[in-house]
Amino acid sequence: MAYSEQWNGFAAFKVQSAKGTQANGSGAKVLRQTGGQGGRMSKAAIESREVRRDGMSTRGRHGLQRSNGNYTSELSMGTFDDIFEAVMRGTFGSADLAITEATSGGPTEITTTASTIVGNTGSWITVGLRVGDVIRLTGHSTAGNNSRNLRITGLTATTITVAETLTLNAVADTAFTITRPGRVLINPAAGSLVKRYFTIEEHEYDLDRSELFTDCSWGSFRLSMQPNSNIMLDTSWVGTGQFDAAASGSSPHFTTPSTTTSVPLAVVEAAIRMGTTDIVDLTSLDITVDIRPSAPDTFGSASKFVADVFNGSMMVSMNLSMLRKDLLAVADFIAETPLSLHVMASENETAPADFFSLFVPNFTLGSVDKSALAKEGGPRTQSISIPPALVGIDGAGGAFDPCMVKLQVSNAS
Repeated sequence: MAYSEQWNGFAAFKVQSAKGTQANGSGAKVLRQTGGQGGRMSKAAIESREVRRDGMSTRGRHGLQRSNGNYTSELSMGTFDDIFEAVMRGTFGSADLAITEATSGGPTEITTTASTIVGNTGSWITVGLRVGDVIRLTGHSTAGNNSRNLRITGLTATTITVAETLTLNAVADTAFTITRPGRVLINPAAGSLVKRYFTIEEHEYDLDRSELFTDCSWGSFRLSMQPNSNIMLDTSWVGTGQFDAAASGSSPHFTTPSTTTSVPLAVVEAAIRMGTTDIVDLTSLDITVDIRPSAPDTFGSASKFVADVFNGSMMVSMNLSMLRKDLLAVADFIAETPLSLHVMASENETAPADFFSLFVPNFTLGSVDKSALAKEGGPRTQSISIPPALVGIDGAGGAFDPCMVKLQVSNAS
């Protein structure tokens, strides 16, 4: 008998064609784990209500099966895109929006200031750019402005404002390319939400066996950041209880599931901006996106599974801890100032680096709490909480996507 070693296995997932149709074959992805409970099948215990004269109890019965799971991972490029789509209930757009001097509806020439790219005519909005996008300028006559990841913080028909510092060039440049690299995912419009079901396999090599969970719905993801750490990603799902213990010889269930080779994204290469300021003194940050899936008890037709997984409205919450240097956050809390948060995590490579971008466009602060005074050396800190009730859709229109969260990944697929 071989015992299962705790490292010698994997979890893989693949989207199903429909509820009730177990995914199989090729095309599954390995979930790059650092921990988490994994998948779990459970059953309700039904107690017998019989009152016995011998003072003992009649053995009860099993009730409905349930399934759920959660995993802890390090965020990496291309690994979790299917999960992000499932939680956002949308689909990543087409890759690499490219705008040149010849693009219909856009400018035919540009100039630059220290923080803007200014077109002479047309509209950056009409050709597809939005606040919170990450773009790259190439072909510009000022070499220092080229091939950099630039975060759009403001946008009008003719002016792109970015967080990064550009080199001023007031001479009209008639040959340029502005690319929004990779793909963008936002909350879809009403009537366009996509519900996806997944098959999840957890295989143990030592046992040559797999646990298979079918009809699983990814319900949440949570990014967390600490100093001297990779960016962590917690994901969770809820299922209908459909579960199989695949026998030896029938495992693994998926055919050669693929593992992404990208390196984990580290906190030290992340740029974080709240409101109009890049934050350089954070001590922790977490962002949770949750559609609150539930699987209510049902019965009929001798089924031991629940009928379906039902999702709720999206809820977004955030927590930040940072060194205390002013009372600006307190003022924003008092004034109920609408703010945005933009996290851009880059790979450690030559510019322009591959990146993962998360943008929350419209929230107000829920609390600002300072740490206690103490005799020990060290800084005073403050903790900022943004509860789900204070994060909403951005309804400004025009240069702003109508969403609660926008993701952009530089990988094309």
